[in-house]
Amino acid sequence: MRKTILLILVLALAGCGGAAGTETPAGGASPANIGLNPALEAGKSVQVGEAMPELTFELAGAPVKLSDYRGKTVVLNFWATWCGPCRVEMPDFEALGRSRDDVVFIGINKQENESAVAKFAAEVGVTFPLVLDRSGDIAAGFGVLNNLPTTFFIDAAGVVQKSQVGAMTRSQISKYLDDMAAK
Repeated sequence: MRKTILLILVLALAGCGGAAGTETPAGGASPANIGLNPALEAGKSVQVGEAMPELTFELAGAPVKLSDYRGKTVVLNFWATWCGPCRVEMPDFEALGRSRDDVVFIGINKQENESAVAKFAAEVGVTFPLVLDRSGDIAAGFGVLNNLPTTFFIDAAGVVQKSQVGAMTRSQISKYLDDMAAK
């Protein structure tokens, strides 16, 4: 009985994203870029108050380093398409990413394939980079095991200022960003 209820709950949460499709989201925005082959600086852990270790990935065939975004606040969000709270907060990240040019949002998908992530991005209208952490090694380096969503706020100097486990509202995200910008 418990397994049946759990299965129904999982299926209900997975279907919350709306109709499937690959068309361009409303407003003419192009779908998110899918980042591949992420790597975290060897032997480094991610700690609040410390410099962010180098994270690299490929985006549109070109290498990208997290340090390329120095001078801007970076929001790293660990998520999955099957995670109900992740689905709820993703549109808020997208809206804030479009309204703030001082912030870069990067979604790190935990252990799913490119097709599932691209479908989700099209459904929700996500245009910021979504990096595939197929092995789960990047999430593990951040201490993210099964606690999705988890979000890290990195200041313009590359220092991890805050980590948040669980979904956030748009006003909570804005407050964190405003507090960081005021420092």
